[in-house]
Amino acid sequence: MGEVILKHHVRRAGGLDDVEVSSAGTARWHVGEPMDHRAAASLQRGGYSPDAGVGAWATPEYLRDIALAVAMTREHRRDLLATRPDLRVVLLRELLGEGALDVPDPYFGTDDDFDVCRETLERAIPALLQEIREIRGPSASRGAR
Repeated sequence: MGEVILKHHVRRAGGLDDVEVSSAGTARWHVGEPMDHRAAASLQRGGYSPDAGVGAWATPEYLRDIALAVAMTREHRRDLLATRPDLRVVLLRELLGEGALDVPDPYFGTDDDFDVCRETLERAIPALLQEIREIRGPSASRGAR
């Protein structure tokens, strides 16, 4: 869901045409599988086209060229930094200044839980776009992933 939402907003933001957005899990769950149908339905309810690829895993090779990683939970952040200690990792809800730091995983929940997750991601978009712009600096010719 995060990949679809961030890609949508990066395209609309302007001046970020060279930014590549992708997503991968910190564990091997669902590698090679399509997006969960409940996540796709929530994205459609939010006005997005759920056109993400299949599930991927954040291997050292995958993370090699990443400029910024967005983690949904503190455990994800620990896993990412254990794989690549120099990686710039932001915890989504820290960007929002919310008390709870982890975005609840909707996988075992209801459609409403997927919508809450989507809405949390949407609230973070302005801060995420700012993070991307800070990484890129004044030069728009550098790519970020």
